[in-house]
Amino acid sequence: MNNTIETNSNFNKLTNRDISTHHRDGEYWLMRSDLLGAFAYWVVAQSPYDTPDISKALTAFGDYIGETIKDDGVKRFSYDELSQFISEDVFESIPEIEILNHRKNGRDGMGFCSRYDKPSPDDDFIDLGALARNIFFMILRNQITQA
Repeated sequence: MNNTIETNSNFNKLTNRDISTHHRDGEYWLMRSDLLGAFAYWVVAQSPYDTPDISKALTAFGDYIGETIKDDGVKRFSYDELSQFISEDVFESIPEIEILNHRKNGRDGMGFCSRYDKPSPDDDFIDLGALARNIFFMILRNQITQA
């Protein structure tokens, strides 16, 4: 299936909208490393820290993946199956990942920061919905463009 003509020709890139519009009927064969690599990339990219310690979250996600994909295995996912496999609900159910959705300083509510201040990374957190969406579309984008 060649959908390159149907993608956004103005920018010559595969957008999330293009993927959800034109690639819902695809089959995506994934290895553990595909999922773990995208997870590690986006946790670091979304972290308020320069070098976050993601080892516990990565290990927990690896354990979750291991229930479905064995160490040397590959699994076929449909668009909808992958969307359910990598979701905010899944991340909220894994304590080592769910903790990323909390501020390290434990404060709730809004904080104040002027344009002269630099906000503390301890006041920030990782949005698990955004994390799941970013991982999902990164994996699909890689699968589609590498096919």
